[in-house]
Amino acid sequence: MNDTNTWTIKGILIGMIALIYFITYLILRNSTRLVSILGKTVNNVMMRLMGLILMVIAVKCFVSELKPILIDIIQSNRM
Repeated sequence: MNDTNTWTIKGILIGMIALIYFITYLILRNSTRLVSILGKTVNNVMMRLMGLILMVIAVKCFVSELKPILIDIIQSNRM
């Protein structure tokens, strides 16, 4: 775990975060151009995929929080 305490590793990490921020900025700045290049069909497919991913994350969070509650209910009924 001490590997992350070196200045080079921290510098690389900060540099990579800055690079990701910059790439995200460029994509968002040129988003209107990207939408016109990709077309309406690709845009609709991307929106549906993002909605599906969001739904899967929400269901995963719901189930992971519900599972311990159900286990407690089942165990209390057995006693």
